Amino acid sequence: MPIVYATGASHAPGITAWTQAAPVEQKDKLYAAFEQMRQSFAAAKPDVVLALTSEHWINFFLDHVGAFCIGRADFYDGPVEPWLRVDRTRIPGEPQLASELLAHCYENGFELNYSHEMELDHGTIVPLHFLMPDMNIPMVPIMFNTLAEPRPTPRRCVELGKVLRPVLENSGKRIAIVATGGLSHDPGEAGHGIIDQEFDAAFIDRMRRGDLAALSSYSDAEMLAAGAGTMELLAWLCMAGIMGERGADLIAYEAVKPWATGVGIMSYPLAA
Repeated sequence: MPIVYATGASHAPGITAWTQAAPVEQKDKLYAAFEQMRQSFAAAKPDVVLALTSEHWINFFLDHVGAFCIGRADFYDGPVEPWLRVDRTRIPGEPQLASELLAHCYENGFELNYSHEMELDHGTIVPLHFLMPDMNIPMVPIMFNTLAEPRPTPRRCVELGKVLRPVLENSGKRIAIVATGGLSHDPGEAGHGIIDQEFDAAFIDRMRRGDLAALSSYSDAEMLAAGAGTMELLAWLCMAGIMGERGADLIAYEAVKPWATGVGIMSYPLAA
């Protein structure tokens, strides 16, 4: 099976930018989890990373917002934030696989936007910084609109994952899937700093059970009630669609108040 690795991980900028602001015990647990994931990522020896991610008005704005946008670039630069405490770097692209995914999606009811130029912010760079420190494995990013209405529905994101799966499985390449974002947080909004641990626990449980029906049943209102940033979990739902009924393991979860985020890391048990 060419999908050799799959993980979902939060991308809160505080994970790297404000490391010392977090309680030491929480920070140490999360950093240990990221190190565990780095080792399993390296052991899987992927050829390509499919990054299911979101951005924060870096590439798109209200004059042009699509539900999904796949990157077809030869390379991707980031992070754009000089304060993230991650060195700016260039990650190679994999435009051939991106084009194959795009064509298959068009043939199966998903007219994804695409871009030959795309910059990366903390939304993609933070997890990749831990998983592949050398940033040398080619990637295909798919950006999800989590910022402006109308957004793709959770059900639609799960269905997109199902459509992507056969191309990934038959690509002839060892594929790593990295879904970034979440869990509950409300950055810059009225609920900034509030972490909905009850929502997070329920979401994690659905992912652990591989319950696609329950994951698909989320409404915008349910997710937004846990904070606007919680919509980033649309990327995780797409990953769940790719993986089917397979359940994910919880590696770590911490409600980190100084980072204003429920920080979660989950991984699918796959043979390297």
